[in-house]
Amino acid sequence: MCGICGLWQINAPVDETTVRAMSDRQAHRGPDDWGVYRSADGKLGMGFRRLAIIDLSPTGHQPMTNEDKSSWIVFNGEIYNYPVLRKELVRAGHEFRSTSDTEVILHSYEEWGEGVVGRLRGMFAFAIWNERDKSLFIARDRLGIKPLHYYWDGDRFAFASEIKSLLTLPGLNTTLDHSALWDYFTYMYIPEPKTVYKFIRKLPPAHFLRLCRDDFGTPPLDLKPDGYWDVRDWGNSSLPQAEAAEAVREKLRDSVQCHMIADVPVGVLLSGGLDSTAVTAMAAEATSKSPILRLRSGQVSGLQSFSIGFDIPEHSELPFAQLAAEAFGTHHRTRIVSQGDLPEALVQMMTLYDEPFAEISALPTLAVSQLAAQHVKVALAGDGGDETLAGYRKYQWWFDLAAEDYGSPALRRLMFDQLALGLLTPLAGLPRVLGLIGATRLDLRGKSGVDRYGAMISPVKTFQKPKLLPDLAREFRGYDDYWHLRRYWCDDLDPLSRMQYVDLKTYLPGDILTKVDRASMAASLEVRVPLLDHEWVELTASLPPAFRMNKAIIREAMNGLLPEAILKRPKKGFSSPMLQWQVAQTRDGVRLGGTALWAAQVYEKWKSKYA
Repeated sequence: MCGICGLWQINAPVDETTVRAMSDRQAHRGPDDWGVYRSADGKLGMGFRRLAIIDLSPTGHQPMTNEDKSSWIVFNGEIYNYPVLRKELVRAGHEFRSTSDTEVILHSYEEWGEGVVGRLRGMFAFAIWNERDKSLFIARDRLGIKPLHYYWDGDRFAFASEIKSLLTLPGLNTTLDHSALWDYFTYMYIPEPKTVYKFIRKLPPAHFLRLCRDDFGTPPLDLKPDGYWDVRDWGNSSLPQAEAAEAVREKLRDSVQCHMIADVPVGVLLSGGLDSTAVTAMAAEATSKSPILRLRSGQVSGLQSFSIGFDIPEHSELPFAQLAAEAFGTHHRTRIVSQGDLPEALVQMMTLYDEPFAEISALPTLAVSQLAAQHVKVALAGDGGDETLAGYRKYQWWFDLAAEDYGSPALRRLMFDQLALGLLTPLAGLPRVLGLIGATRLDLRGKSGVDRYGAMISPVKTFQKPKLLPDLAREFRGYDDYWHLRRYWCDDLDPLSRMQYVDLKTYLPGDILTKVDRASMAASLEVRVPLLDHEWVELTASLPPAFRMNKAIIREAMNGLLPEAILKRPKKGFSSPMLQWQVAQTRDGVRLGGTALWAAQVYEKWKSKYA
């Protein structure tokens, strides 16, 4: 896990101090080592900050080259199948000087060219410079676990793990992308390939880009629209439920074991929910066989786990985390996050994310990362379980809405209007969805398909945004707020698979994985996500929707292995008690609370500092 960056300018040599400044700006991603490389003609430079995880010796130093120095690589991430690939490459005649996964990628590119991305199992963002043909190849992993941003104006091409690294470049065009700001209030993040800056883009997940000298002066750069990988086979498995549960259990075991490969101790971020507890169970099993965690005395240290609680008890999951820690014998540590942490958190949002970003669980994610980083360099997490195993409550809400569609239109209108006016209080006998919609769900009426889904999940509604962004209201009149969702909305899929696919392609990389990467790397901690191993994703997607809904199949797979209280507990979600911490406020004539209010505060803070 590291920070990478680079600059290629065709009309002038690259100053090494410029690349060093880019690298140093993201030093938190790799405090253990650094390096800079300049091409033979001086036109390209690449920088690197290292968090040493695999091959801790100097041979793991980056930028790394091959035997004849014709190719150079900077790499952020981990490749879990690198020992297998290394053996195959040795048989093909390649020679290695290190035991790192980085060198395996470099030789794999020599052997298979662009096909290298399809052979890697892991999380990655890397850049490879070819001295022979003066070309640059950059790539990002399938699910978007690791970030990669690039700047392109026709004369200069630059890339970096984080936007802040690019902003160190002199003469950078920092014109704002107004459409990105408009999108922010729909999604609570800025969807790829956009960033808040017009000339800085995000390389989408499962994409690569090859740039040659002839490409300069001819913007924009073209990306293959479909990428190199996708989830295609939704619900096509014919496995009976018992066999499917066994397959899920074995694939989870395999994924966790792969994700524990390291030359340093590996811990677990344990929320006490089903996903993180399942990961902890498999990690505890693997740890008992791992020589890495043996102390000098020869005793097994036991797996370390880390949890965050809140000052509002109903939002704290610490009792369940403690139950899981005791069940699997982990060395467990906790920390409490309180309302008093909010002001500092708002400032940290600006530093961590470089653009407006309003995921409310970013605060506890940073807190648990800081706690874990005091004791380990690597931690496994349960992120991805809700997307791959349909754990989000919004999926059930969707079906509740569909059921409501069959009721009386006049009755539905009456209930919505009464809720909006505050004259009707949702009771237990009313459909669940009515209590969630309230006044802020009114724009669901009359919408279907992706427009309904977008309206359902967005805390800030289409009719509220013109008041929050009055300067942009005229420019974006008639704008398609749900364009990002629409790209992946597949009517030929069943309803559950359709929503899961959209979330895998949008919310997961844009929100969840962005949150985890920036928060963990700010603490110099590598977080790995076994439930987003691409083989796991392909397996779970192939199962029938009924197996996936509400994580039914993993509950069956882990039955007898996890504490009963955790197996049966409903979805909680790793967030923060924002509704209780923040009193609803009126901003620009719009009544906001919870996530929407947090989004407005983040935007105002960002605008005052950067815009």
